[in-house]
Amino acid sequence: MTIYDFGRPLVAITLLACPATVLHAQGVGQTQNEIIVTASLAGSPTATTAEEAREELKRVPGAIGLVEDEVFADTFAQSIGDTLELTPGVFADTSAQRESRISIRGSGLNSSFERRGLTVLRDGVPISRAAGNTEFQEVDPLTIRYLEVFKGANGLRYGAASLGGAVNIVSPTGRTARSPIALRAEGGSFETFRGNASLSGAGDSMDYWVGVTGLTSDGYREHSDVRSLYGHGNLGWQISDNIETRFYVTALSDNFELAGSLRLEDALANPTAAGRPVTIGPFFPDGPVTVLDPGPVADDWDRNLDVYRISNLTAIDLGGAQLELGAWYSRRSLDHAITRFAGIIVQGEDEIGGSLRMSGDLGFLAAQSRWQFGALYSFGSNDAEVFENVSGERGTLRSRSDQDSQMLITYGQLDLGLTDNFNIIAGGQYARAIRDVEAIVNTVSGREEYEQFNPRLGLLFDASEDVQFFGNISRSFEPPSLSDLTAGGANPFDPLEEQRGTVFELGTRGQSGVFSWDIAVYRAELENEFLDLAVPGTQGFQTVTVNGDKTIHQGIEFGLDVFPAKEWLANRGQSLRLSAAYTFNDLVFDDDAVYGDNQLAGVPRHILIAEARFDQVDDYYFSATLRFIPQGPWADFANTERAPGYETLQLTAGVTLTDELELFGSIENVFDEVFISNLSTVADQSLTNSAIYTPGQGRAFFGGIRARF
Repeated sequence: MTIYDFGRPLVAITLLACPATVLHAQGVGQTQNEIIVTASLAGSPTATTAEEAREELKRVPGAIGLVEDEVFADTFAQSIGDTLELTPGVFADTSAQRESRISIRGSGLNSSFERRGLTVLRDGVPISRAAGNTEFQEVDPLTIRYLEVFKGANGLRYGAASLGGAVNIVSPTGRTARSPIALRAEGGSFETFRGNASLSGAGDSMDYWVGVTGLTSDGYREHSDVRSLYGHGNLGWQISDNIETRFYVTALSDNFELAGSLRLEDALANPTAAGRPVTIGPFFPDGPVTVLDPGPVADDWDRNLDVYRISNLTAIDLGGAQLELGAWYSRRSLDHAITRFAGIIVQGEDEIGGSLRMSGDLGFLAAQSRWQFGALYSFGSNDAEVFENVSGERGTLRSRSDQDSQMLITYGQLDLGLTDNFNIIAGGQYARAIRDVEAIVNTVSGREEYEQFNPRLGLLFDASEDVQFFGNISRSFEPPSLSDLTAGGANPFDPLEEQRGTVFELGTRGQSGVFSWDIAVYRAELENEFLDLAVPGTQGFQTVTVNGDKTIHQGIEFGLDVFPAKEWLANRGQSLRLSAAYTFNDLVFDDDAVYGDNQLAGVPRHILIAEARFDQVDDYYFSATLRFIPQGPWADFANTERAPGYETLQLTAGVTLTDELELFGSIENVFDEVFISNLSTVADQSLTNSAIYTPGQGRAFFGGIRARF
């Protein structure tokens, strides 16, 4: 059996390594014809190509996006937040190296390292945990072929009904990788070096892909070193004409120091500094408590995460229907040292799960009509311990508990084509979650169960071959995560209500002439929204989660591409793209007893990312990217203090040396703007002046070389 065919035509490899199309993070409607025809490999049932995925996404009656790997190939992207910058409606900031917070439609307003509000999948199999949160560290951008972004209930295809929706990360395979062998080395500011290598091949019935990435950096701020080793691979087997199975393996060791947060004046005056020592208290109801916390350097704040994961996806063609079966097991080990108040959090978690998806055509309506059904179940068991933090070393065991989580989701959808260009989409999701904490040492037991049925109705109209209009209404549901219920493991179990709401959405996507666009407006009416409050004096790294009353999230997601002089430049093997992704976030309390109609804290109201890129095909390119935040987010729900606005500029360029070699480089934050990249939210900052601000990275230079054979 031939695993790898060395006879694959060299011209196809070259074209795949140097695609002519100008790719970028985008809504699905933002496409333009390629200026030359490129070769591409055919996909398979478990290895869908980006082109096949884009056509499938156009059947969704709501806001979605697709981001290919070439978008971030020549930048120093460390997390999936870095890959989604130009996707309308997505706000991503940086809280530490290799760690970002992603908020879609105000989801997870300021959840800590274990993020909520967004379901993340890898190749259609969830990596979001049964406990209700996601470690974005578990994804290395250099092992991504493309990402599918489903905002809100548009993620029903994978069973998601949370406010933020779902992101499906698709891996390269031996059939879809851009080249059989890829090598990459890059370095730059802060003693940074990253190396990556991948190998792939395909035969008649089997294919494989494996990639490894190593990263080391001292970081922009004091005490922010990162050392990371990441491996990901998959093996596909075409068992018969109608059955294909694929096994995936992930292993990572991610270790980074935490610089801590600062007060606003300190963050703006000295952004490279680590958090200062701080006095905690008095704020306990049973009396004043004052503790000197030496801070991140003296107590060696860090986050060390090891993850081992194996999963399988099997696709079966049943003739009149298609069946996908998924299964996974993961082992997660965490050693997380933070303040003396919170201690050192040590966790070991095992999770198993399975999923099922079926779909088929409805022959009695228009040709595009079909049905879909799916279900998934996952169970996680976490041995959670908290130790005293004694100058970075484990002291006395403070608490220990067994934390179990279960998640059951079933969902279905009918895509009813009333005419060839008009569809009604009706569906729903039933979700049931269990959070169970059994106290062993010095903590509190608790158990909560959450369930809800979430209907969805959508309309999709194809006004022409290139223009679509859509609208939908859906219910939103999100149970609290175990991290919410236990303050990341530092506090005893504290019950919360589930977050629920109703979401309305209208939009359009398409292209005409030199313009392409992806536009959506939405309104979400929420109850019991999860609001994160930083405990006073803990420098933003220890938060508690509470339920709000009624809140409203509404806004505009606007993506636009313009290709000036498109045909004239194309005749010269050139292209010029001007892109903009604008997001308007109107996130407010709805007549709250304490906060009235104040704006919610954590996410900026206006976000504009604009990019200009010029390509001389097979020769060179350069681009400039502007990030403009006119006003920073509120830091507190009382609306007494907010981060300042800012604008940063990034320049990126690449040069093709040969068919196999390319040089690339970037200058980030060209004008060395001092800004706030992330903050923790508090109730009323005027009363506490808490250290809750994380400064953004200053000017930095990165460059490297990549080879594809």
